[in-house]
Amino acid sequence: MHGIEQHQLLHAFDLNQRRRPDGHALPSTWVQTPFVTRDHGHVIWQSFYKSAYPTLIAAELEIARASGAFDFEWKLYEHDAPGGLALALQAAGFVQQPTETLLVRSTDLSSMAPVPGLEIVRVEDLALATLCHDLGFQAFGYHRDKSPQALLERALAGEPFWLGLYEGQAVSMGRLIQTAGSMFAGLYGGASHPDYRHRGFYRPVVYARIKAAADLGCQWVFSEALPTSEPILRALGFQALSKVTGYLYRFDN
Repeated sequence: MHGIEQHQLLHAFDLNQRRRPDGHALPSTWVQTPFVTRDHGHVIWQSFYKSAYPTLIAAELEIARASGAFDFEWKLYEHDAPGGLALALQAAGFVQQPTETLLVRSTDLSSMAPVPGLEIVRVEDLALATLCHDLGFQAFGYHRDKSPQALLERALAGEPFWLGLYEGQAVSMGRLIQTAGSMFAGLYGGASHPDYRHRGFYRPVVYARIKAAADLGCQWVFSEALPTSEPILRALGFQALSKVTGYLYRFDN
């Protein structure tokens, strides 16, 4: 991994993406307490004794409920998940989500040969945002953004999105997110059109985001990948650091 040991890189990931020990210069979406780190209201790091599980889980649920959240996710990373916490979360009503592999690579990437007929564009207008939004439904049956306008607003406000177009058809997409003060940038929202998979249309979207991360000054990019996208990323030089499993609680609002 370019002269850095895996355990060192994993430690750097935690310090950049999950917990700032000094508590200063936190990203605007984070809240740190002595026991957890929340990002956008969801728990991404924790440290407390097993005897405190029921009390602290209940307290975090109440905080999320009081905020008006529709759901609340607690992410457990394999390398530091406290023993028994997964079972305690499930006992409290959380539902286990599919386990993903935390993959990382440097932003030092050689050039990639273009895919004939494929155009990679950055989403900067409503027409492209609409194509992205529709592709999310075609690939997954849903989209995180409630509308194309909401997607566009996020894309223009610091979470850029790239779209792959083949003969005018949206075939692949993905978002780049850099946590403030981090040397890492995350690849999120990756998708391919079901009718255009296995044709090499997703890799250029990954490449475009790696290049953009390098332009932002990030040393590393990461993805929390499902088995469907993990082989593509490994072929581009990503290496596994850990596993992560989300536990989701849905409120009856």
